[in-house]
Amino acid sequence: MTTLLHIARALALPCHLFAKAAGLMLLILTAVIMYDVIGRRFFNTGSFVVSDLEWHLHGAIAVLCFGYAYIRDAHVRIDIFAHRMSRRLKLELEFWAILVFLVPFMCLLIWFGWDFAARAFERNEGPVGGMGLPHRWIIKAAIPLSAFLTILGALSVALRIRVAVARPDMIDTPFEAE
Repeated sequence: MTTLLHIARALALPCHLFAKAAGLMLLILTAVIMYDVIGRRFFNTGSFVVSDLEWHLHGAIAVLCFGYAYIRDAHVRIDIFAHRMSRRLKLELEFWAILVFLVPFMCLLIWFGWDFAARAFERNEGPVGGMGLPHRWIIKAAIPLSAFLTILGALSVALRIRVAVARPDMIDTPFEAE
């Protein structure tokens, strides 16, 4: 069981690293927004590049933290029946939902997201009208990357579920605490 927890920790590590990177991007996004607002308000400046940068940073911050949100149980849940279920049943449902629904869906997202980003790279896709940030493949590549990180986070949780079910004395929840 200890081995499963070590593997789960290793799978979660990239999620933690990208969450820290997203935290830094949040600081950068704040500075870019302040620059944009102050420039527009006091200096009558405006830039499509700055506006695109705001959207790209915001999008990257959002999608690159899906895996981290999952391992922390910080994602949206709709638990209308959960209060009536036993702890073991909840954990088993979570485990099978990861394997049957989440992982296959994220694999599809990787497959189609990779193609989406690759086509943007091959076409040297840029902004409509030539105004804004070039190289749209960079932000589009965040889609398959986020799906991969989500798979890692989900598999980490799945392994921790197996430990929580078999040895509840070792861990009481499959999700990481603060």
